[in-house]
Amino acid sequence: MTPFMEITLISLGLSLLITLLYRFLTNPDEMRKIKDDMKFYKEKMNQAKKSGDTAKMNEYASEMMKMSQKQFQYSMKPMIATMLVFFLLLGWLNTNFGGVDADFTKNETVFTYNGIQHAVSYEKSPDGFVTAVDLDNDGSFSDGEKFAKDSVFEFRDAYWRPVAKTDGFLFFTHEVEDVVHFEMLVAKMPFELPFLGSYLSWFWWYIFISFPATFILRKLFGVE
Repeated sequence: MTPFMEITLISLGLSLLITLLYRFLTNPDEMRKIKDDMKFYKEKMNQAKKSGDTAKMNEYASEMMKMSQKQFQYSMKPMIATMLVFFLLLGWLNTNFGGVDADFTKNETVFTYNGIQHAVSYEKSPDGFVTAVDLDNDGSFSDGEKFAKDSVFEFRDAYWRPVAKTDGFLFFTHEVEDVVHFEMLVAKMPFELPFLGSYLSWFWWYIFISFPATFILRKLFGVE
């Protein structure tokens, strides 16, 4: 099975699991009543605001706050369960679909995929670096196997993009010298997406699939 299909099925399965957690760990009728009550008090608060009745406006705002707290309490169990499932799966997904490193500081100059090691060469260039991967695994490199930094090439059942290896967290990251990360890209879109381009990593393909799938499943199962 290709990474594209694996992430697609995992995304759909996780969306179904999250929907079922919310369906069976909350009372849909009670959640619907809370939403209706919040809508009612909001309309009343707006009417009181227009008429200048500050006392009534504060009263309705207080009732809305109570409904909001009640809604949060009802959502706590499925929210915690969902977070546990997601973060446990997150590490596994990143390990299996995040890509591979070629560390030229330790002579670990291999590109390993599906249990097969392919030799990698590396040379710095004015634009960053150029790598060559022995995709045929025949001990030699051809011109077609050379890839510049941030370029995309197709190999086996996935797309790959050599990028500089980074270390750190959020805005405090830095490039690791002479370590190239081959990012796995599991999906190719027929159009360019803002800030993402047309090739998507496992994470963005998961987001692309799971959001509409979860929305549809929640409607089908009557989850508020």
